[in-house]
Amino acid sequence: MPRTIIGLDISENAVAAVQVKSLMQGYQIMNCTAVPITEAGGVRLALRAVCEEIDSRGSVCNSIIEDGHVSFRNLTMPFTDLKKVRQTLGFELETMMATSVDKYLVDFIDIDRSGSQTDIIAATVSRDYIADHLANFDSLGAEPEILDVRNLPLVNQVIKQQDCPENGLVLCIGSKKCSVILFQAKRVALIRQMSFNSIDLRSVELQAVKREQGETSLDYPAYGTALLTLCKSVNITLRGFQLETGRNAQPEKVFVTGPAGLVPETAEIIAKGLALPVSVLNLQEAVGSIQLSEHLGSIYNPPLMDNALALAIRESKKIKGFNFRREEFQVKTQLEKLKKELIHAAIYLTIIFLLFAVNQGVEYQDLKKRNTGLDSRITKIFTQTFPDITNIVDPLQQMKTKISELQNEAGAAPGMNMGRTVLEILNDISERVPKDLEVQVDRMVVDQEGIQIRGTTDTFNTVDSIKKGLESSQIYRDVVIASANLDKSGKGVRFEIKMDLSQ
Repeated sequence: MPRTIIGLDISENAVAAVQVKSLMQGYQIMNCTAVPITEAGGVRLALRAVCEEIDSRGSVCNSIIEDGHVSFRNLTMPFTDLKKVRQTLGFELETMMATSVDKYLVDFIDIDRSGSQTDIIAATVSRDYIADHLANFDSLGAEPEILDVRNLPLVNQVIKQQDCPENGLVLCIGSKKCSVILFQAKRVALIRQMSFNSIDLRSVELQAVKREQGETSLDYPAYGTALLTLCKSVNITLRGFQLETGRNAQPEKVFVTGPAGLVPETAEIIAKGLALPVSVLNLQEAVGSIQLSEHLGSIYNPPLMDNALALAIRESKKIKGFNFRREEFQVKTQLEKLKKELIHAAIYLTIIFLLFAVNQGVEYQDLKKRNTGLDSRITKIFTQTFPDITNIVDPLQQMKTKISELQNEAGAAPGMNMGRTVLEILNDISERVPKDLEVQVDRMVVDQEGIQIRGTTDTFNTVDSIKKGLESSQIYRDVVIASANLDKSGKGVRFEIKMDLSQ
């Protein structure tokens, strides 16, 4: 695991950063800051100011796609294999989008796999936007290795806590937008982004970012009205999700974060609008295993920095989240590591191949020597066994031919066990078939596999009688009627009986 990790959260009005150090059990917050985004400087200058305050050298960086640039869709895919889901997701989205899906980078998280289908949340982001967004990091010493969607890492951390309810709702409320994330059975089930307009909330946020003291200019009646309007939109969204999926979308509790968490009255107003218990998130206190350095106690501000903290402690392989550092936006350092590993692997494979070739050459010479010795022994045995044959070309084949000739002369069938001859077998079959049966044998084959008899008789019962007669002999085993059918005249029965010779 890296020595330190930086989480960079980019909101509407500010860039927040939290740097943590991984401990044996948990994390320690080493540094944190928040910098306002100005119209003149934009995100690029705000990021530069963050990196001037936090030393990013030797740290891994995780960041997000800003709100409003991600589109979310709940889909059901007819696969449970996530590789197949990823391969076919673009075709599924093609029919739902106004422009070509190739212009977007697509990622997904699975929320339920049951039967033969998978419920997912698909997220799409413009490739042009990702390219422009990553360009903001070009001149900095920190390039994000993970680009998740905003607020999801925070929700995943909330879900992991033991005192978290099974079903809940997280609202990240800013001055222009609100992210709504519903989780059911402690699994994210719905992500939506809604508009929320409160100019006064921006001033509250910037005042907190600059750590200025004093009264805010918040118009509380207008702010309360805007929050109640937001609650109505949330209720409509939850009811629509319930009608679409058939699931109970009623959360047990609501968690609030973002600039709205800076206003003490926010929780009370939302509790009234949604008729649910509401609390303002404080991730550092909720997790418990996160230590906060003493000098940061007055600087760390949960509503502004919890998202950055969640990004810093995000475990990429153990948590379900999005990552838009893929395809052409894959981290370059990872590609360089892969190239080095491939070069090393090629060297090792070359060495192994050379050793294998040498080993094969040694084995070939050894086998050639043994083969020459065996040929000499075979020739010697052949000469001793058949001294009358002087023209020796292929001793092994000549020996097989001579043995075959001797067996034919003795009247024994090839492969017969215990010296049993064909005449003995014919005699036994003749004795086992009753004399009064009308049987005409057309073909009889005796080989190593067994005996096959084909012929014609008058009825199917006669075929059964033949089979029973042969079964009474100790010479045969597994007597089977392979076929029995009426002949073309319909007056006789053509049959085939197969049996194995006893060992």
